[in-house]
Amino acid sequence: MFNVEQLSLQESLTAAGPVATLGELLPLLKRGEAVVVPDGTDGGTRAALLLPRDAAFLETAFSGRPAEPAASLLADSPYLSRIVRLEPGQSAADAVAALEAEPTGGGRPLLVRRPDGSWAGYIEPDALLAFALAERRRWQAYFATLSDTVTDAVTVVDRNGEVICWNPAAEDIYDLPRADIVGRRIGEHFETETLMVLKILDEGRLIRNAYHRPREGTHVLISASPVRGPEGEIIGGIAAEQDITQLVKLNEQLTSAHTFSHQHKAADPGLFSFAKGRGLALGRVMQWAKKVAAADTPVLLLGESGTGKEQLAQIIHGYSPRAKEAFLTASCGIVPAGLLETELFGFRGGAFTGSEGGQPGLLEQAKEGTLFINEIDRMPPELQAKLYGYLSRETFRRLGDSRPIAARARIVAASTADLDALVREGGFRADLYYALNVVSVALPPLRERREDIPAMLQMYLKQFSLQYQKPLPALSPEVMLAFANYDWPGNILELRNVVERCVILCDGDLIAMEQLPPALQARQPSLEAEPAAVADPGPPPVVGAAADAADGIADAELKPLKASAGPSEELRLIRDALARTAGNKSAAAKRLGISRGTLYNKLKELGLE
Repeated sequence: MFNVEQLSLQESLTAAGPVATLGELLPLLKRGEAVVVPDGTDGGTRAALLLPRDAAFLETAFSGRPAEPAASLLADSPYLSRIVRLEPGQSAADAVAALEAEPTGGGRPLLVRRPDGSWAGYIEPDALLAFALAERRRWQAYFATLSDTVTDAVTVVDRNGEVICWNPAAEDIYDLPRADIVGRRIGEHFETETLMVLKILDEGRLIRNAYHRPREGTHVLISASPVRGPEGEIIGGIAAEQDITQLVKLNEQLTSAHTFSHQHKAADPGLFSFAKGRGLALGRVMQWAKKVAAADTPVLLLGESGTGKEQLAQIIHGYSPRAKEAFLTASCGIVPAGLLETELFGFRGGAFTGSEGGQPGLLEQAKEGTLFINEIDRMPPELQAKLYGYLSRETFRRLGDSRPIAARARIVAASTADLDALVREGGFRADLYYALNVVSVALPPLRERREDIPAMLQMYLKQFSLQYQKPLPALSPEVMLAFANYDWPGNILELRNVVERCVILCDGDLIAMEQLPPALQARQPSLEAEPAAVADPGPPPVVGAAADAADGIADAELKPLKASAGPSEELRLIRDALARTAGNKSAAAKRLGISRGTLYNKLKELGLE
């Protein structure tokens, strides 16, 4: 995971020949040189390493035998050191760190050999111990910083379930200080059967992005893994939990919308009701829009494509004194440049046809109302000059006519481009820009107002359920997370289209991941977990029921309603299924192994409607 720090070797090392005698080596040792005596094989794992401090003892221990080969004299001696062989491109530090067994024996140095067979050097036991301790401290510092930095709750337990790491995010999610849990068994604070980190100690399997409810009112996505020792044995477990409690609550708000009547569409309490959301960004836009609505000045709306500029223009018109007058729109990006002038300003009779009356443009048709001009940055320069003339004099001329026509239509213009930059570059008329920019409102992209997504989802789900005459669907937890994590480059328009697609493709009362466009599916984590990973002792929340319906229910969890069951047994099984699915009848019917229609009939028979 982390690179190993550099390991310093003693590189002054003389390699003795295979027939070198002890008498030939002693002078080298006395001169302060270290000598390695190989065993004569390339595949050997140990070799005798003689250090200057060993000279006096060797001379005494082997007195009278100086002519004998050193390799045979030292074959079984305490001077044997372990050899670490480097792989191509591998450093000595990496090779030592990768050792799985005790690196030295008998307190002897560790020898390091290069891939070509030459000796890289040796390291003394005390230096090796200092290196190991420094690495341990460094890794501890990295892990502590990492666990304190991530926004997920990180829990680490040893083999006995004792907590050895509890990061600040875990303190926040569970309102449990580190001092109160570290060093204690995790089961003292949580119900043992609900703890994923204990399950992996027993089962030894990896869990990724599984929905989990560790305690009442707390919902998380958990990824957990066993920690294994050098021999592959489980020595602990680590879990990272992403708090999705707020998402689940928002999802429950959406599913509670089943009370909405499909026969009676409620009237909007105000023209601003379409702009669903409670975020600060949207709130500021709405405040500005309401203030601007009361004035008669031009308005410039800026924002990415799909952020709702035309809708905001309609809101400004609806809250203005002109609300009872016409609201007309023109798009400079759709109408060909040659026709845009007649679209906006009209033409004189006889200019193009034999008609004497001519054709009024949108400015005349709007009268005392509002004209919304979209993509104004794409308006040709000559028309920019003509529009500026109207804004400054409130008069204009039809194409082919010399007579001025008075008009009082309010102009609301919109652009996805940076008009200020275009003015500096000469791509847009400065006089028109300043005339329009009396008040400008910047609409935030959807990725900057994610807190508004749940309310907008609820609105669009209701709208398209009515339009397509379908039951109002709920969202599986995977889908809710996908909507929250996606960047929405197409903004509100893309969100609306995705919801419409989901409602069209949804056959039941639950929208699942497979109904999302591939772009949303590709970048989202899967919440699918093995049955044991989503076990829960009590009735799950609505999102849990949705997960059951989306992912399927394991055979071991199914409790089929048998034809031979008596009324009391039927009543017990149906109540249990409804409790476990939080009242979701489709999921309950699937658990019972019957159709939803059969379940409704049973509910009626047993008086459980």
